[in-house]
Amino acid sequence: MNKRLSVDSLRVFRTVVQTGNMSKAALLLNLSQSAVSWKLRRLEDHLQCQLFTRIDGKTVPTEKGSVLLRHAENILTEHDNAVAYFSPSALRGKLRIGVTEHISMTEICGVISTFTHHHPEVDIQLVVEQSHLLRQHFSEGSLEIILHQDFTGTASPEDQVLWSEKLYWCATPAWRYESDKCLKLITWGPDCYYRSLAEEKLRQSKIPFTVMLECPSVAGMLAAITTGLGVGIINQYSIDKAVCNVSGFEMMMPLPSVDCLLRVNEYRFNPASEAFCQMLIRVMHKQR
Repeated sequence: MNKRLSVDSLRVFRTVVQTGNMSKAALLLNLSQSAVSWKLRRLEDHLQCQLFTRIDGKTVPTEKGSVLLRHAENILTEHDNAVAYFSPSALRGKLRIGVTEHISMTEICGVISTFTHHHPEVDIQLVVEQSHLLRQHFSEGSLEIILHQDFTGTASPEDQVLWSEKLYWCATPAWRYESDKCLKLITWGPDCYYRSLAEEKLRQSKIPFTVMLECPSVAGMLAAITTGLGVGIINQYSIDKAVCNVSGFEMMMPLPSVDCLLRVNEYRFNPASEAFCQMLIRVMHKQR
């Protein structure tokens, strides 16, 4: 049987893998969700195998899907190189973008992948830092676009609010607070505002604590909390199913919400920056 793979279907397939979500892939590709589902079904029917499965609420490739992904990457790279040669984008230059890890790296990388497909001559460099460092680098001029967080209602006039989310005290489900013992705090670096918030709340409630672990990443904090090393503050959309909210702490020490913010250097004219932000906002500016 002569099997021919559609480039459009492969692009949809790869984007779903990158985002782990059909609706997000649809936004990136400017398609309806039903069109994405239809293209994937056609691809699976054509190859006579299942390409995706669901794990912890995410759409992930099966073993055969992972094999197809490797081929899809090669095919799409060569296809896009050929298209770019004969129909080059007018956009050129560099974009230095900063993002805090609290904001979905999967979504950010998906946007970058789609953008560079359309504009291969734009050189994008991504920096991942804590929000206060991103704002510092932005003010120094080394970053042109930043995606950062701050407490709800404290945004600068130059920020655009993409969405708001809650903060939670998190621990492993088996964890129990023992008032006669020193609480072990899992947290970020000394200058992180999540950490300052946690320490302030604990002191106000007269709960003795010690910093058990300083960690620069969401994944590291979740790993420490999951294994029962202590308690930490996690933002709503970074919470893993292996941890749970500490309801007693929520009532005793309620936490504020945070805004996820987009800040762009409006004084440096860059058409690539404008085009990237339009794509970014379409995907990430949403009600959660």
